[in-house]
Amino acid sequence: MPVTTNLEACLQAMQKLSMFRAGFKVWIDAISINQRDIVERGLQVAKMRELYTVAWSVVIWLGEESEDSGKAIKLLDTLSRYFDHGKQHRDYIPNLDLEIEVLRSSLRSDPEFLGRGAWVALREFLARPYWDRLWIIQEVVISASKTVLCGNQAIDWDTLCCGLGTIHNVLFVMKNELLEHDQKVCGKVYSTPWDTKNFHRVMKDLWLLGQELKKVGHGGFLPSMEVDNNPQNTFRGNPWDIQRLLVISKQSLASDARDKFYGLLALMEPAFARKIKISYGIDAGAVFNMAAMAHILTYKSLEILREANPWGGNNSATWAPDWTWNGMNRSMMHPMPYNTSGTAIAKPRFSGQDKILTCRGVIIDKIDGLGPRHRLASEDMENAAAVWTFIPGTMVQAQAPPSNEINFSQLRSDLCHALTRDRAWEAPANESTWHLTVLNLPADEDAALKAFAARGQGWEWLASQRSYYQRWSLWRRAHAEFMIYGQRLDDFFTGSVLLDGVHDDYRAAYNAARLSSQAERLVVTENGRIGWVPDNNAGGAEEQVQKGDLFCAIFGCSTPIVMRPHRDGLLVLGEGYLQGVMEGEALEMTEDGELCFQDFKIY
Repeated sequence: MPVTTNLEACLQAMQKLSMFRAGFKVWIDAISINQRDIVERGLQVAKMRELYTVAWSVVIWLGEESEDSGKAIKLLDTLSRYFDHGKQHRDYIPNLDLEIEVLRSSLRSDPEFLGRGAWVALREFLARPYWDRLWIIQEVVISASKTVLCGNQAIDWDTLCCGLGTIHNVLFVMKNELLEHDQKVCGKVYSTPWDTKNFHRVMKDLWLLGQELKKVGHGGFLPSMEVDNNPQNTFRGNPWDIQRLLVISKQSLASDARDKFYGLLALMEPAFARKIKISYGIDAGAVFNMAAMAHILTYKSLEILREANPWGGNNSATWAPDWTWNGMNRSMMHPMPYNTSGTAIAKPRFSGQDKILTCRGVIIDKIDGLGPRHRLASEDMENAAAVWTFIPGTMVQAQAPPSNEINFSQLRSDLCHALTRDRAWEAPANESTWHLTVLNLPADEDAALKAFAARGQGWEWLASQRSYYQRWSLWRRAHAEFMIYGQRLDDFFTGSVLLDGVHDDYRAAYNAARLSSQAERLVVTENGRIGWVPDNNAGGAEEQVQKGDLFCAIFGCSTPIVMRPHRDGLLVLGEGYLQGVMEGEALEMTEDGELCFQDFKIY
């Protein structure tokens, strides 16, 4: 039987390592499935979970060995011994903190302590095409035992992940300096230091998901209905959810757009998966419509609208997330949910050959001004910082209301709440006032880090945020002239770290504001509210939220949805944040007639 050159190399490597001597049967997708028969492909895809669950072991083939891949494997194996498993784990090391400090000290005095060229080798190792493939996700996450094979070099999957975990936990800043040294001695030049996408993909996606599955056992699926009885909350607070898989899918490569969803179906809860009829006889848009409709009907929730928009290019309904769209709805989803629609229950209806969704809700406000757009993400950017710059001329100023209509004290408070999205990512010192600290964050990176360092002990983390703080600096600079109801945004900031400032409040405010501003556009509305809307940095000027688009509360959805009038209905543009209406206030406004309930027909 003819096989590809890559598969032949894999089989030969497995033979050299005596992997066939135990007499086990071997499943190889490229051979075991007739890829040309779309009916057989559909049947086999439906069996993937069963296949990988019962597999004795899975071999992860990265490709043939390069001159330095062995160095990368040796480095990961060495670093795995410094991973903190916790006191209850069998591999717990009592004096680990001391050993880690010795490791750091050794690397500071000799960057080649763990091998000359080892850090360049690791960067190349993580840049291998294997890590981008979509089909690896279920292979890695579901299977119990995994061996990573690179030529004749092998490493256990958990060992590899523990090695990366050590870098992430104790060498995260130092790794850049070590790579820089290796680049000089090895004569390597990279436009960006690390391929952080694949670094995080292995650590935060593949390994974390696998660890979660181990905790719940092989009966675990996602999204989990057992986490919360509230249908709105089945979409959050749990790594095993559709939102998480959408992000992973968008960052993965698949030759068939339909596999962006089908390739992850093995990870999904049976109650949901049973509603999916795997077929390669329908187009990708129809697959995505089917997936969204199944989610809505299974969980009686419209949370999935938070991931939807009209910009995917596969002609799916705007209420159905396109699993190929490579833009970002948000930087991260906070584990503490909002409650925009209160206790209102979703009552969705489908019509027009299941392409039209009818639901109930409230139009809250209309967008009047928008901050500038992020620059279009592309592979040819000169450096990582370019991703965080903004496109000149894309700011849309609002029509300022008369100053006597504005309570500036309230406006300042609303701005602080909006910039931080009213959610801290770590515990602040002062629960009621931490968000106000955002206005004391300097705009200039050098000034900020100098001020943090001057505060001394306890402020080391903020003082070490070089390059990361730059993202906040670039955002501040681009939005300095954005008008918030007659006042320049820059005028709200003091820009100085207060002498009596508390580190935990500054850290909470910095992280919240930085994450808010990384993937969305700041907006103001006609009725004096401040919020955030999607910034489609995967599209052009016409594929954006615009002045006149609407913030709506949808029954069964925890956040506002930004929508646009279209024919006799609406189009979904994505999730929004609107200060003052995130906890059910819009529904209260219907009681005095300020707002009214209505049916929405969404195309």
